[in-house]
Amino acid sequence: MAGKKKPEERRNKEKTEEKTKEQTAKEEGSSESLERLSRAADAVTRMVQREKPVKPLKPLKKKPVKVVKPAPKKEWPAGPLTTQQKIWLYGGLFLRALWPLFLYALMPSLCLTLGYLFGGYQEAKYTIEEFFSYGANFYTTVGTFLTLWILHKGAKRRGSTIWEESTLFFREMRPGRAIGFFTFGFASATAVSALVTLLPRFFLTTAYTQAANKLYLGVDLIFMLGTVLFLAPVVEEIIFRGHMLNTLLEHIPEKTAVLISSIIFALLHGSFIWILYAFLLGQILAKTSMKEDNIAYGVILHIGFNATSVVNYFITDDPVKKELFFGSKALIAVYGILGLVISLFLAAVYTGRLDLKLLWRRVAGK
Repeated sequence: MAGKKKPEERRNKEKTEEKTKEQTAKEEGSSESLERLSRAADAVTRMVQREKPVKPLKPLKKKPVKVVKPAPKKEWPAGPLTTQQKIWLYGGLFLRALWPLFLYALMPSLCLTLGYLFGGYQEAKYTIEEFFSYGANFYTTVGTFLTLWILHKGAKRRGSTIWEESTLFFREMRPGRAIGFFTFGFASATAVSALVTLLPRFFLTTAYTQAANKLYLGVDLIFMLGTVLFLAPVVEEIIFRGHMLNTLLEHIPEKTAVLISSIIFALLHGSFIWILYAFLLGQILAKTSMKEDNIAYGVILHIGFNATSVVNYFITDDPVKKELFFGSKALIAVYGILGLVISLFLAAVYTGRLDLKLLWRRVAGK
């Protein structure tokens, strides 16, 4: 038995030695790999140390966000007011509401006067009529810009902006709705213009036509176009709906405030027919601005309304175009009817009296 065990013991001993050798080889291999890794790490460290240190990035300087604080609303005494209190409080309210209008009326006149006195027109022996023909449009535009600039500076001094105080926010407009307001303004003005054109000629319509033609007298036509189409609608909406109406609404009922602002807006348009439709336009603009809480839609409507006069000017300035587009009263009547239908349709959709989805279902037979 002893002889048989010896070979087995040898084999077991050999296996044990082989396992020991394998384990030793693995340990040696792992130690070599660890040494290689440490050498590589040391080499990388030396390379990094040789390079110049990277400067840390400077933190971005964030501009402080300016919080717009609207002007505090002036509170009135509680309880019934005495006659003296009413005079002082309502007088102050109307002065605050009207002072931008005084500025708007004053600045263009002041610029016209200064332009005539110091613009070399007297030395060139220009008459007043010639001066108005050559420079009135330019100086009126300058005066309107100055009015807007003064209103901007006043709002900035109060810690606000002219856009905040007048609730004029173009970025908050919906493009589709803005197109609708422009179309409504253009269509309604077309209807009014066609009606006035078709009326029998008497002193009121003659005065209206003369006043309309005077808009585009002068060589500075580009300034007049810019004023009629863009500058005047923006400034007038800021003054009448943005400032005047908002100020009156602080202590006056809504209907009364709308009526007062519309009457004042109408009276500035001179001719009786202009006064009439400017009053109606003022009512629409005021109610739109209050409903939207944004006078930007009123500006777009105002631009659309004024755009008809520009189109009429360029058509009537050319005899061929005038004969083509306005050659017959029947054609003018068609323009007026189309403008009336479009404006009434858009008004019904906007006020909710006409549901387009329901109308489409009925037309489609669903």
